[in-house]
Amino acid sequence: MRFGSLLAVIAAMTFGACFVDIKDVSDPGPAFAKARAEAARVEGRPGPPDSLEILVYDRGEGRLVRASLPMWVVEKMDDEGIDIDLEDDAAERVRSHLKVSDLEEAPLGPLVEVDEEDGDQVLVWLR
Repeated sequence: MRFGSLLAVIAAMTFGACFVDIKDVSDPGPAFAKARAEAARVEGRPGPPDSLEILVYDRGEGRLVRASLPMWVVEKMDDEGIDIDLEDDAAERVRSHLKVSDLEEAPLGPLVEVDEEDGDQVLVWLR
């Protein structure tokens, strides 16, 4: 999985209230369990989302990236046609299931979860 493009976009967006946390880990299980629980807590709640949450684990690099993007930043990305250009099967699967324009109609909670055979993982949810 290539984080360069994702991190570049996230870094470019950190002028606002974005949160990005990058850690080297050997076991992403606890982080994904916590993220799934967080997504489950808001699932089904009414109201528009406040943020798009992203958790990505690259097993090859042993790197865990957690990003929280306020919806106004996500909407700006869509307005300006910014594409998160990732060159990876997992990222491509996420992109094929998740379009920024669809988020307005999406419910709070989990949106996409990808578990690759090689151990790479992606979880995306609205909070």
